[in-house]
Amino acid sequence: MSNQGKPPVTIFVNTREFQWPEKQISYEQIYNLAFPNEPVNDGDVARIEYSRGHNGGGGGTLHPGESVNVKENMVFDAYVTVRS
Repeated sequence: MSNQGKPPVTIFVNTREFQWPEKQISYEQIYNLAFPNEPVNDGDVARIEYSRGHNGGGGGTLHPGESVNVKENMVFDAYVTVRS
């Protein structure tokens, strides 16, 4: 989904700054920014949390297949843990 000519917004993924040109970002896109060229292995679980979103600081957790609308200076934290 395009941001229709608007300038990209600045987002932070695991403390790294990115310019994001689209209105939304998906779980998979955030994972790829956080861990480029590192697929999730069998037995691993990736967790993605966000803060500074819409609705007064809106935070939450994204699951595979989900997306969220981005906002300037939105923060995403991605973690990979081994499922036991």
